[in-house]
Amino acid sequence: MARLDSTILHEIAHVIQTRAKVPERVRLQKREYRITYLDDHRQRIEEALRRHDPDRLNMLFGQLASKVKYQLLRRIVARDSARGQAQTATRRAARTARAKRAQSR
Repeated sequence: MARLDSTILHEIAHVIQTRAKVPERVRLQKREYRITYLDDHRQRIEEALRRHDPDRLNMLFGQLASKVKYQLLRRIVARDSARGQAQTATRRAARTARAKRAQSR
C-alpha cells in the first residue's frame, strides 16, 4: 500500500473516532480528497458508531483499504483581480507612453 493511501486511511479512521461521523472529504497536506465508500460498508460503520461498538469499528477500519476510494479535489484558484487590473493598467500606460514618443519623433 502506498504511503498516501495509508495516510488517507488513517485520517479517515481518526475523523470517524473523533467526530463519530463518516467523512465525505478529508484534508491532508493542504489537499482535499473526496471519499467514496461502498454503501454497505458505510452503513456498517455508522451502525457501529451508533452502538458504540469499538471491536466492530476496528474490524471495519481494517477493511477500509478495500472498501474506500478517494479522489483529489482540484482547488480553483481565484485570480487576484486587483493584481491583474494593476498589471493591465501598467501595460496600458507603457503602450500609451510608447505611442506618444513615436508620434513626437
